Amino acid sequence: MPDKISSLHMEMNALMKKINEMSWLNEKKYPTAALMYYMECVQMHLYYGEISQAKNHITTVQSLVGLGIELCGAYGKKTRFQSKATSQLLVKLRGKNNKKTSEIPSKIVDQFEYPSDLHLQDDTLLNKVSFVDDEDYRVDCLLPEEQLVLLAYCLLTKKKEAFDELLREEIMAYVNCILEQPKVWTIYIKALVMRCKLEKHLSRRVERSLMQLEAVIQSIKKNEPGFSVREYMLYAVDLPMIWSLERDLADLWMTLGGTKSALAIYEKLKSWEDIVKCYTRLGRTSCAEKLIREQLAIKETPYLWCLLGNVLDDRKMYLKADNLANGTNARACRSLGYYYYKRQEYKESIPYFEQALKINPLDSETCFSLGYAAHQCKDYSLACNSYRQAVALDQDNFKAWSNLANAFIRLDQKSSAWRCLKEALKFNYEEWRMWENFLLVSTDIGAFDDTVRAWHRLLDIKGKFYDPQILEILVKAVNKNLMDMEEKPSSRYRKQVLQLLGRLSAMVTTDYIFWESYASLLCPDPSKETDLDVLTQAVFYQQKAVTIASQTLGLEKDAEHFRMVMEKVLRLCDLQLEHIERLEEPALSRQRTVFKLTVSVVFAKARKYVNLCQGECRHNAEQLFSDIAAKANLIHNEIDML
Repeated sequence: MPDKISSLHMEMNALMKKINEMSWLNEKKYPTAALMYYMECVQMHLYYGEISQAKNHITTVQSLVGLGIELCGAYGKKTRFQSKATSQLLVKLRGKNNKKTSEIPSKIVDQFEYPSDLHLQDDTLLNKVSFVDDEDYRVDCLLPEEQLVLLAYCLLTKKKEAFDELLREEIMAYVNCILEQPKVWTIYIKALVMRCKLEKHLSRRVERSLMQLEAVIQSIKKNEPGFSVREYMLYAVDLPMIWSLERDLADLWMTLGGTKSALAIYEKLKSWEDIVKCYTRLGRTSCAEKLIREQLAIKETPYLWCLLGNVLDDRKMYLKADNLANGTNARACRSLGYYYYKRQEYKESIPYFEQALKINPLDSETCFSLGYAAHQCKDYSLACNSYRQAVALDQDNFKAWSNLANAFIRLDQKSSAWRCLKEALKFNYEEWRMWENFLLVSTDIGAFDDTVRAWHRLLDIKGKFYDPQILEILVKAVNKNLMDMEEKPSSRYRKQVLQLLGRLSAMVTTDYIFWESYASLLCPDPSKETDLDVLTQAVFYQQKAVTIASQTLGLEKDAEHFRMVMEKVLRLCDLQLEHIERLEEPALSRQRTVFKLTVSVVFAKARKYVNLCQGECRHNAEQLFSDIAAKANLIHNEIDML
């Protein structure tokens, strides 16, 4: 089946509902049978991307086996020339059954002709991690049931998180633990295949991946072990069929550039779509067209007409496929949709995507494409619905989460956008653009804790990030004690925002908004400040803000700039009045000198502006200037009196 079938999914769910009500399962009469059943449920849910349901069944399986699993760190070495042991991931098992008894028949536990676990032939990497205290971490005897639970954990970890280097290490820890003690043929084969897929993108391990997969395929083709051994746990493990493994081998050859080797395997499997890809890569498009037309001469199918459309990039071929299926073939509808989609004719592509999803609603890529096309056509309601369906089918699709957030913003539903961005960041933690969007949305809805967290993350990723508007909003919310999104006072974020400003102060040196915000946050009300050090620091930062503003704004030419700088000087005077009352010599004399120098430069420029003004504008400017000058003189007099 090329696609996930919705009707089959519904039928399987109905069957599970019936079985869950059966007495043999609820009374736990047959624990091994129950173990197999729950594992098959896990496989089905993972196939359809239902992570939470799969996790519930895995919890049930754990309770049946009585095994706790956690990842921990232990000192070890990964390379031959490593002199110092570093922390490595290790699977730790808790609550293991000390009796070491298993309900699995002994003839299956005994090892038969298993395929060899090939060693890594590398001059640098060790075959496996060499732990410093290896004996302390070795698992004495891992029962088949326990291996099944480990495998379930491994599969769930792979599905529920976006794939990255750390996730590969986690899965590899589970797989290595299983491979150390082969017990069940199907589990052992599944673990080997999973390791092959994990290693195929690693340059130092890809050779073993290829050789190991070939060894597994050859082992399956042998007569030994017999069916009774191979069949055990087959469905619980979801062991890939032989043709699926051969196709994986061909895909691996394609990754390595062995296109002709891959082509030979695809031709044997009659995988026409992959054969077409090989011919295209080899520059033999005419051979691909000839091959498909030969197959069409034998029997016409919508699938083959779609492939011919892909080769020729011809809409007529897709229409033939659609007509042949009377509009009931999802692939034909998708192909027509993508024909327009690639040409950025999004409005024309939407009906075909909708028809494809009506036939098969379980295709996450089509959901995403429909959402994007609707987004481009400014149909944000349709875009939201499509993206929601896409993330329901594929939870780690961070692009769908991010685009869904953007659509919600367009609909002015910023709280929903904020939640979507939080999900997107789980699956792509290093994307600075998403963190920037998250910062903006968090600020808009009053999630100031996330605003600070996002700002720190942007500094980690980019090294430097500064947004004066966001900073002003943050400081205003804290100083005025505004309510955040949880209807709690924002003053509780003061310490976090101060820590952020402390980090920013090393990189933001010439922005007056930053220094005034820092001074304002340190000392929102000078008359209530009891700590002299804090007040001194606030005065220093306000002086920097006044100096920078007077140098950069051009207050002698612009009314708005004049007013802004005068307000900053007024704020400095308020701070200074409180400050000087608590100072003693010689600090008082130094402060007088600094204050006089700061305001004298500003007043000289301000006087130029006042002299240039005419009429009402001059009257207002003179009034403001004289008020602030009077306050500055008052400070000078206060210092003299002290």
